[in-house]
Amino acid sequence: MPAHIRTRKPAAILVSLLLLMAGAGAYSEMESDLETGAAERRHHRNSGFVNFWNPEGGPGLISFLKWRFTPNRYSREKENPPDLPVVVTPVREVLAGGDSITALGHATVWVRLNGKNILTDPVVGDVWNIRRHARFPVPPDQLPTADYVLISHSHYDHLDKTSIRRLGNSPVYLTPLGYREWFASVLPGSRVVELDWFQKYDGDGVVFRLLPVQHWTKRTPFDTNRKLWGAWLIEGRDRKIFFGGDSGYFHGFREFGKKFGPIDAAILPIGAYEPRWFMKYSHMNPPEAVQAFLDLRAGILIPQQWGVFDLSDEPLDQPVRHLLEAARTAGFPEDRIVVLNPGGTWYFNKEEAKCAGRNTGRRG
Repeated sequence: MPAHIRTRKPAAILVSLLLLMAGAGAYSEMESDLETGAAERRHHRNSGFVNFWNPEGGPGLISFLKWRFTPNRYSREKENPPDLPVVVTPVREVLAGGDSITALGHATVWVRLNGKNILTDPVVGDVWNIRRHARFPVPPDQLPTADYVLISHSHYDHLDKTSIRRLGNSPVYLTPLGYREWFASVLPGSRVVELDWFQKYDGDGVVFRLLPVQHWTKRTPFDTNRKLWGAWLIEGRDRKIFFGGDSGYFHGFREFGKKFGPIDAAILPIGAYEPRWFMKYSHMNPPEAVQAFLDLRAGILIPQQWGVFDLSDEPLDQPVRHLLEAARTAGFPEDRIVVLNPGGTWYFNKEEAKCAGRNTGRRG
């Protein structure tokens, strides 16, 4: 195979196919008020759910193979992946520090809000033999017991059997529709609360609301969109935090900003976006993440899903560099973007936020 063509292990190829191949389903424009459409269950189908904002059919197997066997313009740059520094999370300090957000790598985030420990999309190790390029920043058994675990969707880099079993039956698992059976088989006795889009759950003073995003679900060739997907709005006494999961850019961010903004912190995906012809309907690039941040009327942007798993064409550290460039182009201060290395924590204080383990993203 020519050197300029991608070379990957069979397991990596299979995972990429399952993660990136969208399911079939006719394109349809959901009405501009997403909440009204969700209440009418317009995204429901007999076999599962429909992604309204992907073009007809989405990038399926043929597109995947085209991507797999075409040149990657970043191939030389990717020969030497960056060494991403990992911060050892000071767990006791975080527990004593009030409301905070700790990046644990990829889409796994530890949110402290109103004294509750909230984990998003927990993945503590490799994904189907796709190795982590940045280790998990704290031994999993040293993390405090999670009160709530939020699942955004079923892709393997967001929903991992080993990680769920490590967390055990103590947390309440909040998921979109369709996950209770999976949890019953993987973790018998687990407490699972399934929500539809715009439904909410009151977790003892912290309200969790599932919101639609432009994505899909798949774990096997036979279960496309059988499970729902979504983002999470987390509302405490004093602040709101938006966890975006996975999404392409779509008009829903404007609706969320109008209905639920201002939002204190938006945790948005910025990676796995190249090539655009293949990725644009399911993953935002950095300029689109900046636009989503502005649409949400958010105070700070904490990027996630970069630097850990190599799932697409761009170099692992490119998303952060391009994010800062996009922020400058949009004309807002870079200090509204908080780039956290794995293990880094952003603390909310009454007067001014402070940060440990921050990465400026300025790399050669």
